[in-house]
Amino acid sequence: MKLSCPFRVTQICRSGVGMAIRKSHSSTTKGKRGRGGTDYKPPHFDKEDRVKYYGVQCCLAIFENRRQDIKRIFVTPEREDAFNHVLEWAERKRVPFKIAEYDEIARVAATEHHEGVMIEARPLKLMSPGDVLKKVDDLQRGMILVMEGVENPHNVGAILRTACFFGVNGVLLHSTSVTSLSGAACRIAEGAAEHLPIAFMKDGSSILGLLKSRGWSLVATTPHEARSMYSVKWANKVVLMFGSEGAGLSQGALESADVRVVVPRIGPLESLNVSAAVASVLTEARREAIVKGHVRRVALK
Repeated sequence: MKLSCPFRVTQICRSGVGMAIRKSHSSTTKGKRGRGGTDYKPPHFDKEDRVKYYGVQCCLAIFENRRQDIKRIFVTPEREDAFNHVLEWAERKRVPFKIAEYDEIARVAATEHHEGVMIEARPLKLMSPGDVLKKVDDLQRGMILVMEGVENPHNVGAILRTACFFGVNGVLLHSTSVTSLSGAACRIAEGAAEHLPIAFMKDGSSILGLLKSRGWSLVATTPHEARSMYSVKWANKVVLMFGSEGAGLSQGALESADVRVVVPRIGPLESLNVSAAVASVLTEARREAIVKGHVRRVALK
C-alpha cells in the first residue's frame, strides 16, 4: 500500500504510525517492520496490563472520559474523518497511532467486529462494592442492578447499555471467575461502561444485607412464586436482581428479596434472554418515576 504523508518528514506521518519522536530512523529501529508494522512497539513500550477496546462509540467514550489511559490507536481510512480530533490529540501527545486497513485491525484486535477503530488502553478501573454503596448512600430515589452469574460479554455489554440508558445508579456483577470487563463487553455497551458505577463482587450476600439495612428494596426476578411486574408498587430505592439464564438467582438471593417479580409470558417461548429481561423490567420499574417527573433526563452534549 502506498503511503502518503501530509506532514513534513520531521513531523508525525498520519498514514504511518504516529510516533513520540521527531528524528529519523536510527540503529534502535533496525529489525522492526517499519513504522507501520503490526509488531511495532513505540519507545518506552511497557508491559502493563492493556485491553484492546474497539467499536466507534466505545472508543469515543474512552477518549472523552480517560484519554490518559490510551496507549495506541488504530483507525481505518473510512473512520479517519470521524476520529480526526482523536488523531490530532495523539499527534500532540505523541501517542502511537496508525491508519490501517480493516483486515489489519481485525488481526490486531482479534475480532472482525471492530467497526474500523481500536484503542489499546489501560483497563477500565472499576469500583469496589463498598465504593458503589458510598456513591448511592445519600440517594432518596435510585435503582441498582445486581447480576448474579451473568458472565457472557455480549449479555453484560447489552445490560450495561440498557442500565445507562435508564439512568441506573450502580451495577454490581456477582461472579466467581470474572473480575474485569472485556473489549467485547465494552463494544456492546456502546460507551456505557465509561459512565456507570460498576463493581465485581465474589460474595453478594453481605452487600445485599447492607443495601437492605439502608432502606433499599430487594426485588428478585424469577418465574418461581413471583408476581407480575405490572402488579408491583415500586419503591423509591430498588435493587433489581437477575440471575444467569441457566441457573437463575441463587437461593440466598431469592430468600433475601422483599418481592419476586416475573415478566408475564404471552407467546409460546418460555423465557427471555437475560439482557432482554433487564430491559423489560427496567422499563416498568422506571415508568412511574419518569411519568411523575421524579427522575430527570440527562442532557446530551
